[in-house]
Amino acid sequence: MHGLSWRRVVVAHNPVSDADDPSTRDVLDQVAFVVEGLLGLGLPFETVAVGDAAEARPLEPGTVVFNLVESPPGRPRAQIEVAAAWQAAGVPFTGSEADVLWLTTDKVATRELLAGAGLPVAPGAVVGPDCGGELDGVPPPWILKPAWEDASLGLEGDPLCRTLKDAQQRAGALGRRFPGQPVLAEHFLPGREFNLTVLEDGDGPQVLPVAEMRYVDFPPDEPRVLGYEAKWHSDSFAYRHTVRAFPDPADEGPLLAELQRLALGAWRECGVRGYARVDLRLDEEEAPAILEINANPCLSGDAGFVAAAAHGGLGPAEVVGCILAAAQRA
Repeated sequence: MHGLSWRRVVVAHNPVSDADDPSTRDVLDQVAFVVEGLLGLGLPFETVAVGDAAEARPLEPGTVVFNLVESPPGRPRAQIEVAAAWQAAGVPFTGSEADVLWLTTDKVATRELLAGAGLPVAPGAVVGPDCGGELDGVPPPWILKPAWEDASLGLEGDPLCRTLKDAQQRAGALGRRFPGQPVLAEHFLPGREFNLTVLEDGDGPQVLPVAEMRYVDFPPDEPRVLGYEAKWHSDSFAYRHTVRAFPDPADEGPLLAELQRLALGAWRECGVRGYARVDLRLDEEEAPAILEINANPCLSGDAGFVAAAAHGGLGPAEVVGCILAAAQRA
């Protein structure tokens, strides 16, 4: 279907234990999705746990790594080091290369690159524990987050800071919890939130159906933020009331077209390969801004990437085949 020439696939993922948090254990669901796709493609495979760069071993010719290695909490550079080791050894692997993973893992570097290219981002600044004068040009309310984490780590509880005192308290707490990481403060954009799934095929990156995250029946004091609880705590209000929907292009064609343009612009500027997810939100004037771009996004069955693919008529074999074909073209 995709003209694949790989003879064998090694599905590599970070080690997981029963004691790990849900965002870490989720990688096993991603392995299951990829394995289902490989079975559909009829490709031989094995799965291996890769904890650090030393375990990124060379492979026999004709073998490709399907890279599902993620960084565990507190080690945000681990996935970058593993990808760099494969590159140094000449091992082909899926998804983005080490320099792109480094860029997109760093929310500060990503927003600077996008803004420099003329793509809209939310007003923001790196802040210290006392927030000094860094927020002078950034209107409240603010969202504060660690710059190198993903999976909404650091967005537990109410991450919305409405006063300088709130921001100082949260900046101090994040600095203690994630030592050595910058803390990024951004103006909270109050409008609608969208996730755009981008999948590369033989014609280049294609945007799959646009998803909207809707915060249903949220009370006024509940922040409309896709935080840690909304992603991982199935018994929480935020999890149960954060709903994914797919707007009808017939009703919102101009907005969806602009979102797609921005997502593809972020893809090009960041040099992503294979697949990505771009998160955007509308500001007070209903103009979209890019929140972040996720290279090698989550492929678990209930994640946004897979949901958009399914809405577009793509099953595991089609998604996995496109990702493998992109690695073959690299």
